[in-house]
Amino acid sequence: MSLGIFADGILAIVAFIVSWIVLSIPLYLSAKALTKRSTLLESMGASFLIVIFFFLLSLIGIIGLIIWLFLTIAIIAGIYRTTYLNAILIAIIAIVIYIIIAAILALLLGIALLTSVTSDHLFLLQII
Repeated sequence: MSLGIFADGILAIVAFIVSWIVLSIPLYLSAKALTKRSTLLESMGASFLIVIFFFLLSLIGIIGLIIWLFLTIAIIAGIYRTTYLNAILIAIIAIVIYIIIAAILALLLGIALLTSVTSDHLFLLQII
């Protein structure tokens, strides 16, 4: 279901900004744990590039996503001035941190959504 070009554009911009911010925090924490010299600005720069390339390369399909995975490791290795193995570890730890944060938020928001569900908003439960 399309909401119109303007609404779709606004939703894409909002999705980009939320993805950028949400990805920055786990990336910062994992890079800080492994490199000891990570800054939030570096993490925001890395996550900005990662999200931009994800949105662009996901249009290609599965091959684009495979390219994006390698590009993500290269971005992390370049920004944090580390080896590719450390970049892979940073990415894996960031994913684990992201999953933990997402699970906590889903539990908190899930409880809030369940208490305010009406018949018009049943689709919100599919988010959880």
